[in-house]
Amino acid sequence: MVMKDAYESMFGTETPTEADHFMPNILPLTLNKPLIRDVMEQAKKDRKWVLAFVIGTKPCFYKFYGSIVAAAKSKIPYFIINSNQHYDDVLTHGIKEFNFIDKIGSNLSIRGDLAQKSAELMIKVSWLAKHLKKNWPGVTVIPVVLGDTIMTGIVPAAWMFSRSEKAIQNEAGLRSMTPEVMKRYNKVDIETFIDQQFYGKWILMRNEPFPEQWDTYTSAAASQYHFAPVNLNKEHLLREGYPEENIWTIGGVVVDALELKKKMKPEKSIFSIYPQLEKDKWIRVDIHRRENLTPKRFRSIIGAIKELVKKGYNINFIEMSATRMALDFYGLRKELEKLKIRKNFLYTSIWPEYGHVMEFFESDNCIAALTDSGGVQEELNVIGKTCMTCRLTTDRPETVFDARSNIIVPPASKDIITNMVKYITSNDSLRKKMESSKSLYGKGAGKKFISIVSKLIQKNDNPFKWAHDTLKLWRDDEKGIDYL
Repeated sequence: MVMKDAYESMFGTETPTEADHFMPNILPLTLNKPLIRDVMEQAKKDRKWVLAFVIGTKPCFYKFYGSIVAAAKSKIPYFIINSNQHYDDVLTHGIKEFNFIDKIGSNLSIRGDLAQKSAELMIKVSWLAKHLKKNWPGVTVIPVVLGDTIMTGIVPAAWMFSRSEKAIQNEAGLRSMTPEVMKRYNKVDIETFIDQQFYGKWILMRNEPFPEQWDTYTSAAASQYHFAPVNLNKEHLLREGYPEENIWTIGGVVVDALELKKKMKPEKSIFSIYPQLEKDKWIRVDIHRRENLTPKRFRSIIGAIKELVKKGYNINFIEMSATRMALDFYGLRKELEKLKIRKNFLYTSIWPEYGHVMEFFESDNCIAALTDSGGVQEELNVIGKTCMTCRLTTDRPETVFDARSNIIVPPASKDIITNMVKYITSNDSLRKKMESSKSLYGKGAGKKFISIVSKLIQKNDNPFKWAHDTLKLWRDDEKGIDYL
């Protein structure tokens, strides 16, 4: 009796419970078995690594273009792991546009919210990692992840836990910053606000974008090799303790696809699809970040778009998937629908073809973009167009304080957004400076990336290092216990 009382005082009495069927329906992972077998056998024969390019979102298709082409030319075995989280023709058009269909080794078919996607990724990628290790135990397979998607955060961890091999993170070191003047955005005039962005002090801000900042930090920890776009990214990684010998600055991964699209125009022009854009100069607006879908920010953004259209500005509003949900959630769809009768407002769905986006950005009909995309900040810097980033922070701060091709427009109120857009687009002197700013992201990032990876393969580098490896105390020649 005494023992029972003591137990209940610590753990409580036993209560009946009901089974909760909490597991969601999970779609199966699919393998292209002939491709996987050919790639793995070739790597085994040539004693090379296999690169598994991890594609998670629409931009990944064109960001990986340069590296995949370079890998093929260098005869490095590779295949693509496709999250397959986007399963419509719009968001997966890059598979056809960049001829990736025959290179996909596995479709993960993940679904659900962030938590479910993360759980599915951990389980499915772990299975794939072990499957390859079981069938080709002597072949090193390295996932290559990009930037800051959920795939970037989860895949390296799943791989590391499953087969003691770390990943390669390309676009590593993306760390959000904000100008210190942001604290006083409503207490200074616009000219001072912009001047302090260009020349004032900046501070680190790890909150946003969400969950992308979590993704990129987590990915770095589970990656052995880090490839940074610019030196600022490298400095972030060094400050966080990553060894310099494993960090390389190679430029922006978007430049290869961008150069391709400059040479190879779309079969059908975007101006044939949307003739309205061929007249006058337009501001392209695309908003999709989760933080910008919070009540104050999203209402401010939609309010500013309405105000700009009413004042005669030509606005091309792109309805992203997240934007569509927010418009319906806040009951604001009708507000934009009313604007469709105006000739200076064009409301479109996402443009599937990357070539169309580049065609418009490079044209004289694009005066600027109002965006919350990280990639667009890079693209407009390379192209030489004015970028207005509708956020409180940016993970491409170099485009502001180094190149000065970009200005942060805080989504704090309808008036601040409207007034800043009006000031920037009507100030010819400011725009000319922004359009003639230096290009930060170089050329041939994919070729540089593969050149470095080739050297790592040649010297038989170890993609997972214990402390005795890092300190160069000794290297185990015999295989250790497989505790996985």
